[in-house]
Amino acid sequence: MTDTQELSETLDLENYLENEGITFKVGRGHSGRQLNLQECPKCGRRKWRVYLNADTGLGNCFSCGIGFNKMSFIHYHLGEPKWSEVFDHVKAALRDQGWRPKRMTTAAVEDEKAKLPPSFPLPTPAGENLLYLEQRGVNGELAKHFHLRFCNEGWWNFKKEDGSTGGQKFDMRIIIPVYDLDGEFVTFQGRDITGTAENKYLFPKGLPGTGRYLLNGRNAIGVKRVCIGEGAFDVIATKAAFDEEVDLRGVACVGTFGKHLSAGDPTGNDQVGRFLRLKRMGLEEATFMWDGESEALVAALAGAKLLTRIGIKSRIALLPRDKDPNEVGGAVVRQAYRDATLYTPALEVKWRLRNPYA
Repeated sequence: MTDTQELSETLDLENYLENEGITFKVGRGHSGRQLNLQECPKCGRRKWRVYLNADTGLGNCFSCGIGFNKMSFIHYHLGEPKWSEVFDHVKAALRDQGWRPKRMTTAAVEDEKAKLPPSFPLPTPAGENLLYLEQRGVNGELAKHFHLRFCNEGWWNFKKEDGSTGGQKFDMRIIIPVYDLDGEFVTFQGRDITGTAENKYLFPKGLPGTGRYLLNGRNAIGVKRVCIGEGAFDVIATKAAFDEEVDLRGVACVGTFGKHLSAGDPTGNDQVGRFLRLKRMGLEEATFMWDGESEALVAALAGAKLLTRIGIKSRIALLPRDKDPNEVGGAVVRQAYRDATLYTPALEVKWRLRNPYA
């Protein structure tokens, strides 16, 4: 840290505000996440008229008209001391802060467009997103993170065993690409948005089944903690909830495509094998957050046992009865994660005998 730019770029503004006891709310503006502060450090008015960009710190007080960046905001907050004192203060804050990751960004993936039904990326280049997604809390930023696409009308063609060509219609479906840990495209899902299709989810014939992979697993490389959901929208909802809290942004959200962990492949080409690879790259803890129902809890106990056997500390989060992460608010998801119970054989016996959801 040798110059103002480096100090400013390194400082996590939300974490700084929290540590300084500055009252603020998190919202969203046209340029991304926005912090709304109760008090202006320059004019002192407490009317919630200060707005700062969460990433850059750029903003204004709409009471006195003063503009801010991270360093000038802190300068006013400290009472306008010498700039050398401001720099020393920020350096001390960074030492106290330690390494606080920003919201997890998507890892690089290989180009999969030629291997999918005709579709377009979400959001569009013009920034437009599907109303269906917005109503489910999936904004453009999340859609981009998970590489979501939309197929208005299109076919998936595949080779049959007899050499002839078959086809599946993916009309009016959100396309959810699935990548392996190294970012290689392996398969996809199509989620119906009409509510009238016979199958809510459609899987492409001729490609590997999703059961051996971890949705969003490529973004768990090198992290210490993961939260395990079932379906794609559960994983997306969990990430959205965690993005709202600084201390949870370093938790990677992955999905298992159902209430199971595949295991037993002699080459490790299954989900437990992929968790073992993540462990070798730094993973220490996994928290299961499957649906709030009796069957899902029993399955989570079995999954936690598997991961515990390969040296990953495992916890189980309890959601409200009959709810999944996509059906409750972000605060509920975060609290369930924080209150998760460490898996032990004794816990498994206890919950199998007296299931909290029974």
